[in-house]
Amino acid sequence: MPNAVVQEAPTTARDPRAIARGLRPLVESEAERSDQSLTLSAPLVEAFAESGLFHLMVPREFGGAEADTDTILDVFADLAWADGSVGWSLMANASSTSYVSFLAPEAGAAMVRGNPLGCSAGMYAPLGGQAHKEGGGFRVSGNYSFGSGCAHATHFGGGAFEFHDGQMAPPDETGFPAMLCYYVPREKVEIRSNWDTLGLRGTGSFDYSVPEQFVEEGWTFPLLHAEVHTGGPLFHLGPIALAGLGHAGWAIGLGLRALDEIEGVVKGGRMRLGQTMLKDQQVFQRELGVQRQAMRAAELLAHDSFGRAVDHVSRGNPLTKAVLDDTRAATSWVTRVAEEAVLFAYRNSGSGGLRNPSRIQQCLRDMMTGSRHVFVDDKNFEDAAQARLG
Repeated sequence: MPNAVVQEAPTTARDPRAIARGLRPLVESEAERSDQSLTLSAPLVEAFAESGLFHLMVPREFGGAEADTDTILDVFADLAWADGSVGWSLMANASSTSYVSFLAPEAGAAMVRGNPLGCSAGMYAPLGGQAHKEGGGFRVSGNYSFGSGCAHATHFGGGAFEFHDGQMAPPDETGFPAMLCYYVPREKVEIRSNWDTLGLRGTGSFDYSVPEQFVEEGWTFPLLHAEVHTGGPLFHLGPIALAGLGHAGWAIGLGLRALDEIEGVVKGGRMRLGQTMLKDQQVFQRELGVQRQAMRAAELLAHDSFGRAVDHVSRGNPLTKAVLDDTRAATSWVTRVAEEAVLFAYRNSGSGGLRNPSRIQQCLRDMMTGSRHVFVDDKNFEDAAQARLG
């Protein structure tokens, strides 16, 4: 899909969009198994590794696709269209693994180069962790929630407040405390298999603990001031905007799937008692048209917002708060529009949307779970407005 900024296509022999589309049948066939096991099924993990999708956002120097933002959004949308949980899990792994760009090159390479299964998962908000500065690195520990895609991850990420000599490190020039992100190998993490929710059941979003251990500095980066050590302009978006790409693409896919499903239902003869078929009712036709245009506009907004951000940093400009706030607000808006599309589909699906198996019901459960994520909170609109108001 075109956006306001023309981006150079990655020099890769395989097209990630075509790969994602080609995996749709497998994703749909494995969706129930993933839902029951609360994490990606083994065939899906193998397929994502062999296809290179775990490394969709990994620098080319490490053997990854280093795809552009248009491609990334489309891939996440395609997989979420096939199944919300599978799409969420892949986008969480791909986004988290993209942070190898911020590690020392030898650390990033050790995680992913030559290892198709090499991927990470984790929670990078610092509230659950501490990182005490020691010679050559940090002594870290923490308790975290929502480690989406962690059951098959080779490495776990964590966020922590930084401490020096037992005292919290002084805040930066903006007043924010020093916040550190770090990676540890899977075998040094304790996973609690406690993911039991209404939707996104197959994402493996388990809680996990990182027992106190030493991490070399090369395996860490500052959350708000991450420096790119490997890779091109994409990674200059920083960890927060890179995560936003995933959330926006996921919401697009789920919203479009819900509309596709309700169109199939009404074409099949859906009626209301004493009325004409739903597909012949002008009120339904009008609202379907509105929902389709809203999703199209939201999709274009996502491509445009992230494309403009990449163009901004590719010109050598720093990632400003205004640019970052714009991508965050766009992600929240896309999610809001997609949520309305899913609700529209469910409200008009009749008893077919109540009974399992129902793809519309699945879209509803996944959307009502995914749209509660703090990353797409309405506060993003306030932050973007404040930037414009000075």
